[in-house]
Amino acid sequence: MVETLILGTIWYQIIAIFGLSIGLHRYFTHRQNFKLSPMIENIILYLIVLTGAKSPLGWAAAHRAHHQYSDTEKDPHSPKHKGFWYVLLNRWMFEYPNIKRSLVKDLLKNPRVMFFHRNYNKIHLISAVLSLLISFKFFIGFIVMPFVLSYIFYGLFNTLGHKNGKPVTNHIINLFAAGEGYHDTHHENWKKIRLGKYDLSGLIIEKVLR
Repeated sequence: MVETLILGTIWYQIIAIFGLSIGLHRYFTHRQNFKLSPMIENIILYLIVLTGAKSPLGWAAAHRAHHQYSDTEKDPHSPKHKGFWYVLLNRWMFEYPNIKRSLVKDLLKNPRVMFFHRNYNKIHLISAVLSLLISFKFFIGFIVMPFVLSYIFYGLFNTLGHKNGKPVTNHIINLFAAGEGYHDTHHENWKKIRLGKYDLSGLIIEKVLR
């Protein structure tokens, strides 16, 4: 089981880099200056499903609202206004239907995003069942580990990334979220690709995807 937990953690890190940081955050949400093929988009959207992020459309809308109304009462996951435990436990994810779709007009036109928006629960369930049929250890490593670790670090990212009502740099986040810990730098310019020395996702985009 120890080997399964180690491999599951490595699998989570791969998903954190390519699915969450490069894909969901920088590509789909912030439309940074690099292009991915439809096939790669589908792979990334599938990785996002494995994290339990629910709808990529809802996540993007919430995060865009977070930037637009950062650390105000309209910020969907501001620790200052929503409360530490509310954000740490990711309760904001259950309020996606309340997010205005006007924030994601571009993503509404993407058929791959919309497919995963409508079917993320089914895709996750089918993946879990197929994984169990392969083996229980495979299920733990492939399905459970990325889901649990992502849930933990979603909460930590949005709590530790803000202090006294302002975004801050936190290198604990960099360690577990592929360089997303430079949260103040990101808020200053969300189009900036390389955020800092330990921004692994930014490095991959610069050297490989552009």
